[in-house]
Amino acid sequence: MMVFGQNYQGGGYLNSITDSLDLEDNDVIIKNIEIQGQTKILTLETPPTTHFCPVCGFRMYSRGVKERTINHPILQDNYSLVLILKQRRWRCINQDCRYSTNESFKFVNKSRRMSNATEMLIVSAYKDLMETSTSIAKRFNVSDTFAHERLSGNSLMIKQG
Repeated sequence: MMVFGQNYQGGGYLNSITDSLDLEDNDVIIKNIEIQGQTKILTLETPPTTHFCPVCGFRMYSRGVKERTINHPILQDNYSLVLILKQRRWRCINQDCRYSTNESFKFVNKSRRMSNATEMLIVSAYKDLMETSTSIAKRFNVSDTFAHERLSGNSLMIKQG
């Protein structure tokens, strides 16, 4: 295991890493990079900011950080890429409201373990008529059922592309 460092705020090289990953979120900070065999693991988080309750307008406080593991296949050089997202959990301080939410990232949907780009790449892979659901599923480390369901849900996009 190789560890490249910690707390990568503001580095030009690291900004190019987040740009090349096309993560959509501008305020993501790379906190750590590790290489374990053929897998690169990036730990990402956003800087803490003041949050206000969307229901009552009171200030919210952080209830801690939850780590989510996301598969993100967009990486050259035959490495697989795993993103570890550090998401803050927020709760309203208003005793009558107590609204609670998790921090969100634009490049991954709520409760998903893969980036939105993965789903688009799966759909795009079906353009090759020689590909089967099984071969596509193996390439993206998903079940063939999941790959086929992405095709069914996005059939209009394939016709246009």
